[in-house]
Amino acid sequence: MATTATNHWKLGLFVLLAVGATLGTLFWLGARRFRRESFPAISYFDESVQGLDVGSPVKFRGVTVGTVADITIAPDHRHVQVTSDIYVDALARLGLRTRAPRSGEEFIDPRLRVQLASAGITGVRFIQTDFFDPERYPPPRLPFEPPWNYVPSAPSTLKNVEEAAVEIMNRLPVLADRAKDALADVKKTLASIDRLAADLAGEDGSFKQALQELRTAAARVDKALDEAKLGATAASIRDASASVGQAAASVSDAREELQASLRAVGEALESVRTLADSLERDPSMLLRGPRADGAVPAKSR
Repeated sequence: MATTATNHWKLGLFVLLAVGATLGTLFWLGARRFRRESFPAISYFDESVQGLDVGSPVKFRGVTVGTVADITIAPDHRHVQVTSDIYVDALARLGLRTRAPRSGEEFIDPRLRVQLASAGITGVRFIQTDFFDPERYPPPRLPFEPPWNYVPSAPSTLKNVEEAAVEIMNRLPVLADRAKDALADVKKTLASIDRLAADLAGEDGSFKQALQELRTAAARVDKALDEAKLGATAASIRDASASVGQAAASVSDAREELQASLRAVGEALESVRTLADSLERDPSMLLRGPRADGAVPAKSR
């Protein structure tokens, strides 16, 4: 009996120690988390934040860097103001900051933006932070002065999709009008093709007749070439020689015209050379024109 009581006592002591160690570990982890240095950052969203709650994570490319501390309405009664507690050590690991910022100094990288993101299809949202192109995603214009710890927001993917859908719906009437105009043009073209086909059909076979005449002429040429003799060839050569003589005479006449043209070109080149010499001696004549007396200053040596 004594041995059994001792074993029960040892088992109970072991259970108590295990429970105490577990509670101590949980308390230590919780205390460490509560002691984690952070600073507040405020952002404004011009869209619904449904699914975002206090305690939702703030992530930088998937890495948790803070939590949502407060969600309320902005001073303009339109935007939604979200205050987040950003962990200093997380930003230090990312190389963004080494300590908590103070009022009056640059708060954070001007390229940093916050954006609403969804975790799967459950509807739960969190805040995603990342670097954006400031020219493509400039800070939104607010009707009030933001605080010093303000982080600009960027439209969420869902909002971009909604805006694109609205733009498409607005452009549908214009696209419908253009489609109607295009269909009308197609109908006119088809009608023109039908009229052309009808005109061709009413020509009583003119095209077929023309093709037949071309085939007949080609056959005659082939027959003439087959029946050609040397005498006919010699006569053709004499005729060709006469044509060459006439061409030579024409070339002789053209040579005289060419010589006259070359003389005119030479005179033009001489005028250009004179103008170039004048500009070299006095380049300012391009602006004020030639002198009234026609004199050109001599080029200095």
